[in-house]
Amino acid sequence: MLTAKSILKELPASFPVELELGGTKYQILSVLRFLAGRRIVLHASNESGEFVLKLFAAQGKGQQEYQRELKAHQHCSQADIAVAPILQHADDQQGISFIIYAFLPKAVTLNALSEETFPLTVLFDLFGRCHQNQCYQQDPHLDNFVFSNNTLYLLDLASVVCPKKPLKMTTCLNNLARLMAQFPLEQQEWLLNGLPAYFAARNMVLDPMVEQQLLGKIKKARDYRQAHYLKKQFRSCTMTRYRKSLMLEAALRGNLSVSLADQPLTVLNQAMQDGISLKKGNSATVVKRELAGQQVVIKRYNMKTPWHFLRRCLRKSRANVSWYNANLLEFLGIATPQPLGFVEQRFFGLRHKAYFICEYIAGRSLSDLSDSEIQQPQMLQQISDLFEQLHLHHIYHGDLKATNWLVDNQQKIWLIDLDAMQQITKPGFKRLHKQDQQRFLRNWPVGETRHLLTKAIKA
Repeated sequence: MLTAKSILKELPASFPVELELGGTKYQILSVLRFLAGRRIVLHASNESGEFVLKLFAAQGKGQQEYQRELKAHQHCSQADIAVAPILQHADDQQGISFIIYAFLPKAVTLNALSEETFPLTVLFDLFGRCHQNQCYQQDPHLDNFVFSNNTLYLLDLASVVCPKKPLKMTTCLNNLARLMAQFPLEQQEWLLNGLPAYFAARNMVLDPMVEQQLLGKIKKARDYRQAHYLKKQFRSCTMTRYRKSLMLEAALRGNLSVSLADQPLTVLNQAMQDGISLKKGNSATVVKRELAGQQVVIKRYNMKTPWHFLRRCLRKSRANVSWYNANLLEFLGIATPQPLGFVEQRFFGLRHKAYFICEYIAGRSLSDLSDSEIQQPQMLQQISDLFEQLHLHHIYHGDLKATNWLVDNQQKIWLIDLDAMQQITKPGFKRLHKQDQQRFLRNWPVGETRHLLTKAIKA
């Protein structure tokens, strides 16, 4: 049986596992959130039903979060803001403080809802009531709000701030901007439709000057959120297991973090030998292989010569860059195979071979499609949309040949081969975007297909 203190330090290899807490035994079904050594949120059950267990280290930041959680729960309950009921809590039980919450039936996070079913006005009304009652969720990502029995609940109360005096409008707008930055940039106009509900909840009228001020704050919040998300991919968190030493650097997701935990380089070298070859080259070798119960693509970046090693050993590996860029595209909502991890072999800190791992998607490259297939309106629209997204987010791919566009069996396009990609935040993007367009069009000779593609990507 696990102890509460041990699970807070290191996750078990598999579930369910048994845990005793406050004199009661629970079956831990899954981890909902995890911050090693500080706090963990668990989905649990026993003969009495289902629960959410939230464990905190009983010192330092963990204990501060425990106290904030209780304070915010009391504040929100008194202000009639929906929060899950607390069934039990205890302070410092053998190094752990804990809160046991009732499990909300059929709860769905806002992140799981489509635009058509999204309760936009309900969310903005909730924010308005929070601000009116002198509190706000300072970490307003969409998994911190759930719908259950037609009620919108506020989660992660340790991140809810409850000052003793009324909130300044600047504070409220900053908080609204952080909320709106959770949504894709393409949805911004739709989001603005929710603002009247926010101001109505505060008995106020939306001022156009305030709306303009808010738009500027949203841009800053988007930039911050992206930087924070990408930084998380290089440290251990709920999504990613990360480690770095003089001999190895690795970031791995999901089941791969378990299957590659002990000897990642040995497992990957064997996978390269046993896998189905997709590409053989001096600088990179690509195979398809099953790892941790799923089909993956492994791309190994090779050191071709001693001189090549000397040139590359102090720079970020292309596997590292691919991991970063794939996470960036995934964050922005641009279709790319899901990144699953990267591993760098090192010799006393100097980089050597490196591996990038992503999900395998069955399909063909755009170069394998016939002219009639490419000329289909839905295909041209997808290509147009992808270029528009790249332009909107200032993404320069750097190698947009047709073989780097993967078309799956449902005719969806995925962007691959990201080790030359950059997000350009300085002047000069317009020229580089034009280079991407020109490189893409060079895949087809002058004719009807090229003409239609030119119209699509320059619309």
